[in-house]
This record gives sequence, structure tokens and C-alpha cells, in this order.
Amino acid sequence: MAYKRKVCCYRTGPIEGNPGASFHVKNQVDEFLIEAGFEIVGDTFEHLERMNRPQSVYGIEMKKMRDQGLILAYSEKELLLVMSFKKARRSDFIISRPAPTASGGTTSETVISWLKGVPKLVIIGPHHEGILDNNSTFMIRMLTGRYDLVFDTERHVINFIKKHIKVFHKGRNAIRELIANIKKENPRINDRPRKMWDEFEGKAVIILGWPGAGKDTQGRFLQDLCGFKFFGSGHELRHLHAGFPDLKESLGEGNLAPPWVIINRITQKLISLAKFEPIVFAGTPKMLVEAQMLADALSDLGRKPIVIVIDINEELSRKRIINRRNCDSCEEYFYGEEFVRNPICPRCQGPLSERKENMNEGAIAKIFSWYKTDVEKTTKFFEDMGVVTHIDGHRTKEEIFEDILNILKK
Repeated sequence: MAYKRKVCCYRTGPIEGNPGASFHVKNQVDEFLIEAGFEIVGDTFEHLERMNRPQSVYGIEMKKMRDQGLILAYSEKELLLVMSFKKARRSDFIISRPAPTASGGTTSETVISWLKGVPKLVIIGPHHEGILDNNSTFMIRMLTGRYDLVFDTERHVINFIKKHIKVFHKGRNAIRELIANIKKENPRINDRPRKMWDEFEGKAVIILGWPGAGKDTQGRFLQDLCGFKFFGSGHELRHLHAGFPDLKESLGEGNLAPPWVIINRITQKLISLAKFEPIVFAGTPKMLVEAQMLADALSDLGRKPIVIVIDINEELSRKRIINRRNCDSCEEYFYGEEFVRNPICPRCQGPLSERKENMNEGAIAKIFSWYKTDVEKTTKFFEDMGVVTHIDGHRTKEEIFEDILNILKK
């Protein structure tokens, strides 16, 4: 029987937080690791479950004791975490995906002290959310560690381990040496696009257009290359699916989400936004009431919206919807018959999927129906404000992005 090395999949975030909001790395990589001959050491949440202290109970207890100043009781309860850290400490390497919204603090520093020196593969999110949205000391310390590498997605981590599988099977010292050599040859390997707030400070961009016009693509360009915070209704709603199964079913039939859901998500995003941070809304708002609320909110925040409408014809829109495939790991869309024939993501080599609402003509008809009514009313609302610029969407995504940058620099 082959000797099995250990891997610790550690999921981060404040201990009193909601574990359902944490990133569950093991759902993406466990199968690969087991097949490759590694033993998986469970993370803190799993350890708490085994001790009959699930996070939903343990976290509330810990927060209550901390807020009431019960330091001794708090310290004794913390021993459960220490037990999990001891197991993590024995692992040969760690795969970690900290939550972008983690605040960091004492718990984060405790984790770092226990795991210091263990090689870490840190997943920062497909669009660098871990860097752009995370103020956690845990994240910052991991990104600057000598034996740590950062990756955009779980699939990129899997591909990296596959490439160096022999080294990983040799254990911690070999992995440390591998990462140290990689960072020595390329000291900037952990760098990601820098924020460009000097040019785009405080801007609020709204990108509208027909389905398949490339709104999310352009919004992600602004996020990845210019440091914009990103808000896409599709992205936000997918994160709500687990708690709203009826909403998921309705969206799959081509219906719009209720305005209160979108307004709630927009409000949460704006409240968390620092004054200097630029933000882009991709494909949102779709309904007039959402547009009015967003315009009022931006006005109260001292921001004037810049609305860009990517114009394509209905024929191209329909063609793109039918041929659109999505990579769940990279959170990107790809258009073209080649992706229908071979649904493999060109970025991470993971599988591409088709959105349910794109699978039947009834749902597509609904999408076009609400676009011609609700979205066109929304566009007219912003046109009456004098803040809309139309650009030609029948070009490459790079050419379209160049136009958007020129508009924002005016």
C-alpha cells in the first residue's frame, strides 16, 4: 500500500461567522487529492462537528463569551481550536481559501502562528476578490509568507499539484524547496493587478445591453485590471441559491428576480464601499424601480453614475445565449460553437456548463420579453438623466474595453 501524505484544507474567516458563507475548498479538490494518494486532514469546522460543537452553536457561544468579557471561559473553549491546529500543523501542505469578507484579528494571528512554515496554496478567487475585498491579517500574512503561493481558482491549484505530483508526494521539505525556488526565479509571482484608484477613484459605472452583449466580461475587466468593486446580478443571485430554492427555479425559467432582492444586495454593497473605491454594476439594474433606487443612493453618496450601453442586435444576442457556456471556477462566460462542441474552460481546463435558462426557447423568450420592456425603460431613465453613452458591441472584447476606458478617462 502506497504511503499517503497529508493535506490540510483549511477554510478561514472569523470563528463567530457563518460557515455557510465560507469557501469550501474540499468540495472542489477532495476527490482529486484522494485519488492522488493524499490523506485529508479536516479543517476547524469539521473538527467542531466531530466534537458535537457545530459552528452554528460554537460560534454563538464564543461571540457571547467574548462580548461579555468572559476571558477564562473563552480561553478554555478555544482549546477545541488548538486541537484542530495541532492536526493541521502535522500536515505536509495546506490548501486555503480565505473568505474575501474576513475581517481578521486575534483568531487570524493565532492560526498563522500555528501554521507558520507549512507550505500553503492560497486561493484568492477567480477575479482576485481575496486581494481586492479582504482586509484580513490572515490573508495578508499568508500572501507574504516565504513558502506560500497564490492561485486564482481551485482548478489552478489542482493543475499545479498535478504538474509537481512527485514533489508533493515527497512531503513538506520538498514542497517548501519547490515553492522557494519558484519564488526565487520569479519574485513577483504572487503579484496581481494593482488598483488604479488614482484614475478611477469614486467612479460608479453601470454597464447595460442585450443578453450576451458582454456586460459581465467588461465589468470583470474593470475589476481585474483597474481595481473596481464588481456587482453583477447573476453573480449575486447565484450566491443566494442555497437559501432560496424557489428563486433558483424561477430564474431558470427566464424570470427576473424580485426587485427587493436586487435592491437589498445593492444596498449591502454600497454600504460596505469606501468613498474612494470605484464600483461597476454589470447588467444591473434591470427594472425601473431598481434604477431609481440606485440613482438616489449614488446621489446621496456624492457619486454620479456613468452608464455605458453595449449595443448589439437581437440576432447576435440570441446566438450568443444559445452558445454561451459558463465556468463555475473562473466565473466567466465563453461564447462560440467551439465551446459547445468541447465544453472545457480555456483558462483553468475545468468543465463548462450551460445555464438552465439558456436551455429552452420558453425561457429565452421571457428573457427577451423583459429586456424589451423593463431594461429598455431603465435605459431610458438614465438617458433622461444625460449619463448614457452607447458603444458598438459588434467588436472584440478588447476593443470594447478600450472604448470604456476612454469614456471613463474623460
